[in-house]
Amino acid sequence: MRSMSAGLSTTRVALAALALIVLSTAAPAQEPVLLERVVAIVDEEMILQSDLDLAIELYQLDRQLAGEQPAPVTPELRREVLDSLIENKLVIAAAKQNDMVVEEADIEARVDERVEQLVAQYGSREALQRALAESGLTMDDFRFRYANQLRNQQYMRLVVGRFIRPDIEVMENEVEQYYLDHLDEMPAEADSVTVASILVRVQPSPETRRAVQDRVAAAMAALDSGRDFADVAREFSEGPNAQRGGRIGAMRPGDLFDRVLNQSLEKLGAGQTSQPIVSSRGVHILHVDSVQADGAKVVRQIFYPIEVTDADVAAARARIEQARQRVLDGEPFSLVASDVSEDPVSAASGGLMGTFQLDQLSPAFQEALADAQVGEVTEPLLTAAGWYVFQVIDRQAGHRYTYEELAGELRQFVESQKIEAALGEYIEGLRDRFFVDIK
Repeated sequence: MRSMSAGLSTTRVALAALALIVLSTAAPAQEPVLLERVVAIVDEEMILQSDLDLAIELYQLDRQLAGEQPAPVTPELRREVLDSLIENKLVIAAAKQNDMVVEEADIEARVDERVEQLVAQYGSREALQRALAESGLTMDDFRFRYANQLRNQQYMRLVVGRFIRPDIEVMENEVEQYYLDHLDEMPAEADSVTVASILVRVQPSPETRRAVQDRVAAAMAALDSGRDFADVAREFSEGPNAQRGGRIGAMRPGDLFDRVLNQSLEKLGAGQTSQPIVSSRGVHILHVDSVQADGAKVVRQIFYPIEVTDADVAAARARIEQARQRVLDGEPFSLVASDVSEDPVSAASGGLMGTFQLDQLSPAFQEALADAQVGEVTEPLLTAAGWYVFQVIDRQAGHRYTYEELAGELRQFVESQKIEAALGEYIEGLRDRFFVDIK
């Protein structure tokens, strides 16, 4: 065990010098060149500027993977990340001083597992690598960082398990008092509603559909005559890659934006061409030039967008308004839904969708149904699927969860708060036990 009052050892003096500059000695006659800067020293281990920069980049990647926007890189963020790096090194120093060991084979196995999870999430290893590259990272960067994160977490668990948790006690009355003090924050079960709907889809005009059908037929006829797919794409496709012969690039099933497109691509082999495929954006004809060694397919497409105009939206709204008015005039909702609704599943049941807790529905549906009473028919709602009107068939009020229902979770939460506070004090004590120098 060392203290700062004991003075710097010879090694620490050397490290302090290194903190100022790391010199290139390849050309003695030249001025020294700064290769790397040390931003902190913890128990004779350096934290380099590159360590801090990588930690910030990976922090931003974590936000991106969670669907959040990158945070501004402010001095406050840099200090927060640096403090986290220092705390990690302090905990590791304490763990090693007490002969605690992390199994590296377990760390490597968990890194492999996480990479495979992300590959499944992104659809392919190449898609994951592209996402990493957008953050300025390689797969090796990610594996290195995630291994460090897992290692730090394991050391933290070992330290907490030996030095923190044994001294933590949570009394029943503490948990009850926490529930009472935070009653307004306690979770509640949302209202449940049994709801029926009528859906009118927003469709392009018959003239637009006929024009696209004619263009698709012309392209298919050209392909059937034996012409090269790339030449036909240059002449007929209306996609952004038409002048490149419709070339999209090397793709795997899962890389395309639409499930039906991915399913069609999966069935195509080298040299094969699909039948016309309708997606949410238009009509596609896919062609596979070749299949690479890694299984990726080099894909071309002929594409025709199907544009929905404001007039198409207005025409669909007029139809849903007419259906709603029939219900308001006294026709049973179920009969109107069976007659009008373009959702084949619910229309077959008189529009009945089922019973849902409000928080299980999309935000737009939740807003439309939040205050709707039994028997009420809502105003038309425009969604990606089309125009909806709903009728609430039944409504059951939710309730705030009781203490008995939440006791187990609350006990764990109170315990975690105590552990976090005790851990903060423990780490502050480590700053007095181990040498820490922030540059």
